Amino acid sequence: MDDLYAVLGVHPDASVQEIKRAFRKNVKFSHPDTGARDPESIRRLLDAYKILSNPNSRREYDRKRLRIIRAGSESSFNYRLWLKERLDEPEYIAKLIFYDLLHGFEEEALDLYDSIAGIDLARMERFFERSEAMDAEFCIAEEYMARGRFHDAYKVLKKLISMEKRSPGFGYFFEVVLLTFRRLVLDSMNLLPGREQYLALLDDALALKSSAENDAVFFRKKAEVLLELKRIDEAKEALKHAVTIMPRLGGLKKLKTSLASSNAQELENMREFL
Repeated sequence: MDDLYAVLGVHPDASVQEIKRAFRKNVKFSHPDTGARDPESIRRLLDAYKILSNPNSRREYDRKRLRIIRAGSESSFNYRLWLKERLDEPEYIAKLIFYDLLHGFEEEALDLYDSIAGIDLARMERFFERSEAMDAEFCIAEEYMARGRFHDAYKVLKKLISMEKRSPGFGYFFEVVLLTFRRLVLDSMNLLPGREQYLALLDDALALKSSAENDAVFFRKKAEVLLELKRIDEAKEALKHAVTIMPRLGGLKKLKTSLASSNAQELENMREFL
C-alpha cells in the first residue's frame, strides 16, 4: 500500500490545509504543462489528495496504515495470544481492545471494553497516546451503534467530546465525531420509547455544549417534541434558543408556523369550552 503521506510529502499529523498546500505544490511540478510528463505521478497525487482531504476516508486509511505498521513490527510470535495471557493487568486489556479493533475482532473488543467500563485504572488513555486512545473509543462507539446499543454509544461519545473540549486530540476528525453524535441523538435515540425520557436526553446533550450547530438542532428537536406534547410555551422557548444560535437553520420557519397554528387552535378550543 502506498504511503499517501509520503506521496504528498506531509507528516501523518498534517492538517487539511497543509495537505491542500502540498497537493497544489506537487501538482504544479508534476503537471504535463510544466514539462514533467508523468501521468502516473499525477494520478497518485490525486488519489492521495482525495483520500487524505476527506475526514472519513482519511480515518479509514489511517487505520489500515497503522495496522500494516503494527503487523510489520510484530515478530513471528502470536501477539494476540500473548496479550490474552496477561488480562489480569488493565494495560494488557486496553492493548488487546486496541488490537482487536484493528484486526477484525470487534465483538471481542466490545466484551473487553464492557468489562473495564468505569474502571479508572483501565482508561485507554493511560496506555496509548491520547489521540490513539480517543480514536479507539470512537471505534467502540461505532460498534455499539451498529449493534443498536445506543445508550452505550452515547456515553462513549459524550466522554470523548468532553475530552476534546478540555484538550484537542481528534484534530481534523472532530467534525466527524460531532456529526456522529448529532445523528445518534436525533435519529437513533429518537426511536426509543418515552418522549419525556427523550426530552431529558436532549437536555443532557445540550448541557454538553458540543458545538453551536449541534445545540441549534437539539433545541429545534426539543421544540418539535414539546409541540407533540402540546407544551406550546416550552416549545416556543426552545425554538427561541435555536433561532438565537443559528437563525438560518433549516426547519425553523416551518416549526414557527406549526407552533402558531397549534396555539391558535388551542385558543379556539378554549373559547368553545367557555
